[in-house]
This record gives sequence, structure tokens and C-alpha cells, in this order.
Amino acid sequence: MNDDIFLKPPVHGRVANWLGPQMVERLLEFAQSQQDKFYQTGIWNKKKGEVAVDLTVRRSRKITDLGSLRGDIQERAQALMPKMCAQLGATPFEPRRFEIEMAVHFDGAFFGEHRDQNPESQTKSRLISAVYYFHHIPKSFSGGALRIYPIAGSKQSTAFVEIEPINDTLVFFPSWFPHEVLPVNCPSHRFEDSRFAINCWIHR
Repeated sequence: MNDDIFLKPPVHGRVANWLGPQMVERLLEFAQSQQDKFYQTGIWNKKKGEVAVDLTVRRSRKITDLGSLRGDIQERAQALMPKMCAQLGATPFEPRRFEIEMAVHFDGAFFGEHRDQNPESQTKSRLISAVYYFHHIPKSFSGGALRIYPIAGSKQSTAFVEIEPINDTLVFFPSWFPHEVLPVNCPSHRFEDSRFAINCWIHR
């Protein structure tokens, strides 16, 4: 096998204006109403065999109960499956399940290089990772770009793709590609001014 395949720029796709301004407003209102329910995100701890908080690797907060919004988002993601598979060069498949959460990256938040698919955890069946960005207009934060690396990772290649978190934009890529969220700068420190996202993992 040609080793160059592990160093090539990562395959990915994006959809601008995916859900529209009305859904963005619904999501922002929901996030504000659930502010106190967001909890600290964690990472997979191989030694413990469980998800644990490690603020040196990941700083953000999330909720997994999205109420009626979840069904609307899953329906739209399901409808987009043919396009996602085509752009990623994947064989079309019927998803076994959709894993969906809402995340907020506040001032100083980030997520170091990682992969969404881990063969030692419940994430092993993730095939496609999709991230939908939304935020208030005008944007009150900077940074927070998604950087996707080739399969070999950042130490072996500089051929990464860096994607800015543009409002109402969906980005998708294979779950086994390493990636990171660069640090966010939010001068106001207000929750509503943060970088919001819907993370969706599609399982096969």
C-alpha cells in the first residue's frame, strides 16, 4: 500500500445554510434556556476504560437531551446521507443510530487532537462525524476552527484542512480522521456569545 495515502489532505465536505435562520434561532433559544444543564465534556481514558474529564486535553460543555430538536436534526441528517457518502467516497449504508449532542465552546475552550472512532469504546461503530455550527450574529468570538489532519496525524503531515465555524454550516468527515478544535477567544465571557455546535456521529 502506498504510504502517501496516510499523508494526503483529509477528505471532507460542507454544506452552507444547512438548517436556515429559523432553526438557528430555535437552537440559540434552546441553548440559553438550558444553560444550567450543560456539563463538562470528557475524553476516553484507556487506563480506566471510561470517559473522564481532562481539562488539559478538552475544555467545553455539552448537553445530550435536545428535546424535539433532536428529531428535526436527525431527519435532516438522514436526508443528507446520500450526499455525505458520495462526497466522502463511502459506500451508502443505512445508519444503525445517530448520536447527537449540543456543545458550547466558551472563552479558552478547545479540544486537542483526537479521533471520534475508538475501537475500545462504544464509539467503534462511528463512521461519519458531522459538526453543525451556529452562533449569534454578529459573531462575538474568534478562533475555534476545526482542524482535520490526514490519517497519519499532525506529527507526520502538515497537509491539514482548517475550517472556520461559520454560522449555519455543516461539516462532515470520516470519524477515524484525527482532528482538533483550536482555542476559542470570547472577550465578553458571556454564555450566549460562545461558539455553539451540534455534534452528530453516524453509526454503521
